[in-house]
Amino acid sequence: MLRLILLAVGMGAAARGQFIQIEVFMRDMNCPSCTETLSAAFKKLRGVEKVETSIEKGSVRLELSRPNRVSLEQVWDAIKRVGFTPGETKVNLRGTVKIDGSKTSIELPDSGKIYEIEGRTPAGEADLKGTTQPPPDPRTPIRIRLAD
Repeated sequence: MLRLILLAVGMGAAARGQFIQIEVFMRDMNCPSCTETLSAAFKKLRGVEKVETSIEKGSVRLELSRPNRVSLEQVWDAIKRVGFTPGETKVNLRGTVKIDGSKTSIELPDSGKIYEIEGRTPAGEADLKGTTQPPPDPRTPIRIRLAD
């Protein structure tokens, strides 16, 4: 009986919603010392396991622990605080897909966030990959375009 309960708890934890990987591209990333500052800022963020910065690609790539509560907004804000402008963002995430008429969204319970989805995917638990951009207005919902 105890094994069954532990298995059920473990399965529930694996299905939780969160970002698994986030890679943000920046046009203005050309300063090596600023890149080191950016890397150090992410290493302090709870839930970040690994940080890779690339001046050549103009990007920062985050590998996130499971579970974590990291949100896109947190990542973009950290980039802005260092002085860079976040751009196209590739994401790998796990969550609960919900379809309401023509509107599809993914809920990440660990961070309490819901993001709109562009593309087709069935409702239910899912691992998704896609891209997004920081919206011009922070009140605008974030849309994740699913990768083909």
